[in-house]
Amino acid sequence: MPELGLERISQHLENLVGERNPFTRPKHLEKTAQYLSSQFERMGLEVTQETVEYEGIRSLNILGQTPGDPGANGLFVLAAHYDSVPDTPGADDNASAVTALLEIAHDLRQTPLLKPLIFCAFTLEEYGFIGAKHFIDRDPKRKNQISGMISLEMLGFINTAPGSQSYPPYVDSSQYPDTGDFIAVVGNEPSAGLARALAEGMAVSGLKVETLLVPGQGENFTEVRLSDHSPFWDAGIPAVMVTDTAFFRNPNYHQPSDTLETLNLEFIHDNARAVAGFLKQFLNQTGRNEKR
Repeated sequence: MPELGLERISQHLENLVGERNPFTRPKHLEKTAQYLSSQFERMGLEVTQETVEYEGIRSLNILGQTPGDPGANGLFVLAAHYDSVPDTPGADDNASAVTALLEIAHDLRQTPLLKPLIFCAFTLEEYGFIGAKHFIDRDPKRKNQISGMISLEMLGFINTAPGSQSYPPYVDSSQYPDTGDFIAVVGNEPSAGLARALAEGMAVSGLKVETLLVPGQGENFTEVRLSDHSPFWDAGIPAVMVTDTAFFRNPNYHQPSDTLETLNLEFIHDNARAVAGFLKQFLNQTGRNEKR
């Protein structure tokens, strides 16, 4: 029921929101990692904690994997980063997406999947996608098994006022809404099939979904590379970002004002359910997402 989903989302946010930074609030970052680990365990996932070292500090990638043989069927990645920049409670960036990650795991917990799915809570995204890069580089065998990836990046802020949505200069804004009440699916050329399938799958739920595809690896489009999908692009792995468009809509981006009170919990809930519904279909259809 939606009410129960909203209650879970509220509880997750209460536990997650607050500065989560390895240099300024390492204890809260560590506490968050353990919270995510325990949540994945409760959902019956195989949990792994990967230590990531950066500038003399250590933090953790928290991974939860569904059953199955990735060697036979490939491995699909669903990720959200859980760290924040200093001096912000990081509600939309990125507690909203981590909450959606947990809600998707809850929704899929009793769904057998043909292709194994690994839920990744990445650390150190704010320092150049360090956790995601570590995940890709740590295990060459696992890297070769990855068939695709979705990065959840800020899923909780909407604004229905006219003119509330802006765009990068290279985007033809006349082709997109000027109100910030949609979810965006961003991909590059090698990820076009995944991006279109995801956008179509999410729209089935009734969400307003907009799609942006950029050439190549997106190397000339800095703003669309600002999440954990970009190291996957660089590794030649199909990957897309699902986002409320961050600073193109949300004035609280990287500010002390990025608080729980600014979030729309129903939007988080609807996005989580839409992604979960897509994955139930996509990961159980032979030939829809073959390994590279």
